[in-house]
Amino acid sequence: MTAEPTPDPSTRRSKKAEAQRRPRKAPRLSYDDWVDGALALLAREGVTAIKIPRLCQELGVTKGSFYWHFDTIEELMSAMADRWSTVQAEAVRAIADIETIPVDQRLEQMTINLVDQRTWALEASMREWARTDPKVAEAVLALDHRVFATIHQAMLELGFDETQARLRSGAVVYLGIGLIHGRDSFPTPTPSEAHAVIDLLTRT
Repeated sequence: MTAEPTPDPSTRRSKKAEAQRRPRKAPRLSYDDWVDGALALLAREGVTAIKIPRLCQELGVTKGSFYWHFDTIEELMSAMADRWSTVQAEAVRAIADIETIPVDQRLEQMTINLVDQRTWALEASMREWARTDPKVAEAVLALDHRVFATIHQAMLELGFDETQARLRSGAVVYLGIGLIHGRDSFPTPTPSEAHAVIDLLTRT
């Protein structure tokens, strides 16, 4: 029996290349559509939901649409991590801008951010994902450090010594993380309640 020749690896095409060779039958999702859709699904169902069949079902497309942009689910997840890192970097820059305004206005803005529920679900999922993905973990850690540094500086400007500034800054950061992870178990504080807590922590 004659053995079949082994295919030359150089002639093999990736799934993405194969998908791009097929005729277009309908408008396909863009690269950003896939990344945004995957992040939205991540926020609702967690990282375990990020599978090709589930994403296709969620976005109402076939696998061919996925393979137009990505060879593997790992490529998409890397793109998600890159997008999240970019968003986090922008958030860090925004916090840096806050430092240029008076301390009372700075604390007012931080209090508003503290009770903004629009980002809670995604951040909770990203923090869970960070437990297993170094890139995501790095982005989350960078933001946490920048938030702490900004609050710490505000506490120093309010007249607290280094020890008190560090303790009170930590309490505010842990309050924010607690709100994210406890959002389904405890009542969500109103803006006025959040202001009351911040007032308690910043009272000299």
